[in-house]
Amino acid sequence: MKKIKIKALALCVAGVLGSGAAQAANVGIFGGYDDGSIASALTPLGHTVTVFGSGTLSSGDLAGLDAVLMTRYGNGSADLAAFVAAGGKLIAEWSAAAYGGSLLGANVSDNYNAIVTNDDIVFTVNGIALNLGSGLGSSYAASGATEFFQDFNTLGSGSVLATRGSNGATAILGGAYGSGYVFVNGYDWADDGAVGLTAVLLSNQINSGSDNNVPEPGSLALAGLGLAAVRLLRRR
Repeated sequence: MKKIKIKALALCVAGVLGSGAAQAANVGIFGGYDDGSIASALTPLGHTVTVFGSGTLSSGDLAGLDAVLMTRYGNGSADLAAFVAAGGKLIAEWSAAAYGGSLLGANVSDNYNAIVTNDDIVFTVNGIALNLGSGLGSSYAASGATEFFQDFNTLGSGSVLATRGSNGATAILGGAYGSGYVFVNGYDWADDGAVGLTAVLLSNQINSGSDNNVPEPGSLALAGLGLAAVRLLRRR
């Protein structure tokens, strides 16, 4: 009887973990730092990408987009915050992480002394539940694209989705903002261009939770419980 219950729970968890199936999305990129290479990497993965350059995005720019990638020279705005609150996704990197973190009530700052080449990005149970490891496994590294790390001084309402392999520090923070979701990548994907594994991560974040249906904290807890159940079943 217990074995049947564990199998049922494992099947339920499989549904949660598989919720981020690949899909085409309308994506805007702004910030002006190597945005072209990011667009070139995401387009073959099925996304429609518009590059806006540096500065801010207006409500007109944001109309029709599913997700926005904000690189280091992008500026936050009331229109961008409203876009996320209405159900959009914001993915921020390196210096733009400060703005992404602010929407979650987190404090994120540059740490130029934390440069480590080819460090691992290790996904937590919450990150795996959001399907961030699809095509990557439980961790990945991308040389210069995973080297400049931010300090997450406070996490606010966010959850740690990945850690830095060398010291366990937060590498990716994520959390709901209104009806939308914010991913804060605390490393500098743009230096080596968002190609290869980095593009896969970004695409996973764009696709996470089909139709912006990002799993609630209860679902993330269920995923952790289910993974433990699967391990127990295998031992038996």
